[in-house]
Amino acid sequence: MKTGKKDSSWISEQLCVQAASTCNIYCAYCQNPPDGKMPPLSRTLAAIKKRGITAVSLEGGGDPAANPDLFRLTAELRAAGVSRFMLSTNAVALADRKFCARAVKEMDFFTVNFPSHLPEIYARATRSVKFHLALEGLENLKACGAEGKLRLFHIVSAFNYRALPGFAAWAAKKFSGMAFANLTFVRNAGRVENNPDLVPRYTAAAPFVKIALARFKLAGIKAVAQNLPLCQLRSFEGFSFEFQRWLRGDEVFEEGVAKGAASAACRGCGLRPACCGARADYLRVYGAAELSPSAKKPGAIRPEGF
Repeated sequence: MKTGKKDSSWISEQLCVQAASTCNIYCAYCQNPPDGKMPPLSRTLAAIKKRGITAVSLEGGGDPAANPDLFRLTAELRAAGVSRFMLSTNAVALADRKFCARAVKEMDFFTVNFPSHLPEIYARATRSVKFHLALEGLENLKACGAEGKLRLFHIVSAFNYRALPGFAAWAAKKFSGMAFANLTFVRNAGRVENNPDLVPRYTAAAPFVKIALARFKLAGIKAVAQNLPLCQLRSFEGFSFEFQRWLRGDEVFEEGVAKGAASAACRGCGLRPACCGARADYLRVYGAAELSPSAKKPGAIRPEGF
């Protein structure tokens, strides 16, 4: 179900392009660990030309900023018709000021995976000692005039969910000009491997997510929660990333994102058309007891600014 008219100023269709085969950190929660392989670029270029794709997200299989051929890749994508680029990165490579300045000229958006403002949590989550480099990379983006291009991507996991309110306050103060913050509930895939020590319960994490969303709103920063069923965001449903997509008339799920699993609670929920539901990988760990059907309809949700 869609709402109808789409916002023509919003980029709804962008192709996810694997632009990495290795990484410079080793996140415990990584859902798509690098395997040293890259798909044939010719296949990607053919798809771009056939579908008339003009926007791509450079991601997958590691960190694209760690790819020494990154700018050669963007040049080939431009030649195929791409005019808008989003770079998904952990910002470690952006600690090189010269590299960062070039990336700012090449990219329209930066999605920076930054799991904590606290060095000790960052170290446990990423299994690295590169907190200072990632922070320097973020600060370089700001110094290069790209703060407005920054999408701060914060994967909510067992490592950091209790620190979410503090993270929101820190981020709002340090990067007040960011485009928006994305709080994405961890996916039980890749290195997570059905480990409940890495995946918190919805009901444990959701209260902290709500406080963080409220702090971002009070600071005047746009923020969304992703991969959290609407029943876990009661009174905060308007912050849902999937609801926002539904509201614009887009498909609720981005290309390549697994849909929610079937469950009795979800089948009887009035919010189902605009909700991500619970993923099968989450249900493998905790089951569906936390899910609660709602009589509310998506049109009754008050959307937050985004």
